[in-house]
Amino acid sequence: MVTNAEIIKKLIFPLLVVALFAGCAGTGKISEPPYITLSNINLLNVGVFEQRYRIMMRIQNPNDVVIPIKGMSYRIFINEQNFARGVSNKSIIIPEFGEEVVEIVAASDLTSMLRQFQELMSGGTKKVSYRLTGKAKLTNRIRRLPFEYKGELDLNPDKKDGSSFFLSNPHTPEKRSSTTK
Repeated sequence: MVTNAEIIKKLIFPLLVVALFAGCAGTGKISEPPYITLSNINLLNVGVFEQRYRIMMRIQNPNDVVIPIKGMSYRIFINEQNFARGVSNKSIIIPEFGEEVVEIVAASDLTSMLRQFQELMSGGTKKVSYRLTGKAKLTNRIRRLPFEYKGELDLNPDKKDGSSFFLSNPHTPEKRSSTTK
């Protein structure tokens, strides 16, 4: 005769195994940080004390798990000088091995703007380095995911393609790929 204890053991053990595997399925690990790059910058408005920019940021996910971003904070440096900063509360889901372009806003102050303008005018430089740093808050994680990207802006007006400048960025394709779902 089968006892109640044996029946419970036979039912509970398989349920615990199923629950364990179901729990593990949702805890995929982000093994590589996402590539977060500048795709475009437009000046929104200029004030006496502050300038605001619309920035297109491309986020590429090299992982086999979805990255659900709840919000982020970020800073842009030009020639290693602080240029602009911002925060965004836009939620976005980056699919596994996919990408999305996010529109964000950043602000700079008059001092940063003048310093950069003066350096460009006096240096005679044809290339400007930039660095994007920040932290993304994920919806399913407690800690923030840091990111950093360095690139170069070429100001050479003698481009063969007729453009006056371009962002030198290996992670920014001209067209958005169809890897998103």
